[in-house]
Amino acid sequence: MKRLLPVLLCSWSALAAETTVLPKGGWMLDAAYMFSWIDKQWANYESLPLVEEIRRYEPGQGLQGILRPRPKAEFDFLMLQLMYGVTDRLTVGAYVPIVLRTRISTNIEWQPGDYQSTLGRPYSLQDFWGWAGSMGQQPVPDHWTGGVKLADIVLAGRFLLPEFEWMKKHHFRWATQLQVVLPTGTNADPEEAVSVGTNMWELHSAGDVEVHLSADKQFLVDDKGIYRFNVGLDLFYAFMRPREYKGGHGLKNPLLNNTAPYVGETYWVDGGDWLAGTLSVDVVPWIGPALPTFVSGQSAERAAALPPMLMLTLSYTRIQTFQSDWQSNSPLWDYDREKYWQAGEKNILRATLTVSLLRVGAPLQIYARYQAGDLIPGRYTRPANIFSAGVRVLAKFW
Repeated sequence: MKRLLPVLLCSWSALAAETTVLPKGGWMLDAAYMFSWIDKQWANYESLPLVEEIRRYEPGQGLQGILRPRPKAEFDFLMLQLMYGVTDRLTVGAYVPIVLRTRISTNIEWQPGDYQSTLGRPYSLQDFWGWAGSMGQQPVPDHWTGGVKLADIVLAGRFLLPEFEWMKKHHFRWATQLQVVLPTGTNADPEEAVSVGTNMWELHSAGDVEVHLSADKQFLVDDKGIYRFNVGLDLFYAFMRPREYKGGHGLKNPLLNNTAPYVGETYWVDGGDWLAGTLSVDVVPWIGPALPTFVSGQSAERAAALPPMLMLTLSYTRIQTFQSDWQSNSPLWDYDREKYWQAGEKNILRATLTVSLLRVGAPLQIYARYQAGDLIPGRYTRPANIFSAGVRVLAKFW
């Protein structure tokens, strides 16, 4: 059985709109819980199980049967982001994803094969595992659970580009962003029948290096700079570095994970770069009162320039993925994996509701987000669905 490679998408997105930065000396800590699940992969706009079926044959004889796994992976994450406003135009930050728990349900089905004269009937699933057990292969468990692990840490910086006069007049802003991944995540265990890693390739959540160019156009802006409607666009290129993996020696699963004899002790995976864009819409249904509190320096006028109390953000992201390249001692094994990671695309829809309490004296923003990765079919990618909820604490000490 091929090990499960899940896909998750989570971006450096604590700031509203595509070009928002913190003021000079401002801090923001964002802590969020994220629950993600995935149970399919896209072929050519066709939904397939995450793991292909396995046809097993009696040595020198007919088909024993077909193992059909229908795995579903679930993840619990703690997402921590810390951001700082170096200047009024430059914000830097660190993004630390921590996997709290991973649970995989294998959901293995069995299709009986040919008639076996020694049994007087075709193999059942129990017969198959009995046969496999005679060669040291234990049944694949119904569930696999992983513990706390650190994923890849992301370092990022966003710079608000200077606006021309006509841009200021028409409430148009643009920014650029650079983010770099630190390799703090882990690879999947090559000896486990079912296992997941926490690096950016396995989670498919970001590139190792990403370069963004973003723009916002605000509408219905009042004299305090608060808008009722914003349209944002973010275009980015993501580079995926090649990664080295170990071949399995079948120490725990001699029939399912004994790959090293033909792929080699190690092999390399270049997952393919991304070219992507996000179109977002921010709607402010309620600005809220402006109270003179310590957050605004006891000034109602300053409070009126703080973010609105209620904001709804809707966005669509399209990611164009390039062809993957697997390099081992077995060209056939490489091809079997590359065919599931051909050049393709994923389509992601998000809805985020944010409640900001800055205007009424609490330096907090509370938000909830739902991300749907499988509503719009894609090609040669794996769609994740994600629910997250979090709180942002904002502060300025000087």
